[in-house]
Amino acid sequence: MSSVRAGRLFPRVAASFTLRTPVRGFQTTRAVLQVTSATAASPTATKWSPQTVELVNRLRDQQKYYATVIIKGRPFTVTQNDIVVMDRIKDLELGDSLALNQVTELGSRDYTIKGQPFVNPGMFKIEATVIEHPDGKQFTVTKKKQRTAGQKTTFHRNHHTMLRISLIDVNSIQA
Repeated sequence: MSSVRAGRLFPRVAASFTLRTPVRGFQTTRAVLQVTSATAASPTATKWSPQTVELVNRLRDQQKYYATVIIKGRPFTVTQNDIVVMDRIKDLELGDSLALNQVTELGSRDYTIKGQPFVNPGMFKIEATVIEHPDGKQFTVTKKKQRTAGQKTTFHRNHHTMLRISLIDVNSIQA
């Protein structure tokens, strides 16, 4: 959905993120896999070409994976057991598990699958668990009127949600 403001189209995005967990060790040259499918609209009824099956199996042979995941409109590059700190999601409670299915890039040290715009959800499984709802540090906001002695001080604290990426796995696909 989108809303129209001043003649322009703006997507409805709930909030922004404050921290991105870096991925170390993936700066080497990687082969980009060109994965194609006959019908990319439906992940369950997808017919994969033999070349695509071979390339995905090459990725499955790797030990560690990373993924660029879109959560609440913001990209995060994550690996397994990473912690993502983001703005509060009120509907979640501690211990809740999330299935992340908006992935723009999935890869390892040697191979990468890039989505157009997203990788087919039938190729992977990524899960995250809510581990904490911390409060951020306190900010002091001072408002002062010009040429008067009036001054107003308020305090503000951001609320966050911490997610642990509990699973990143590449599924086996059949031709």
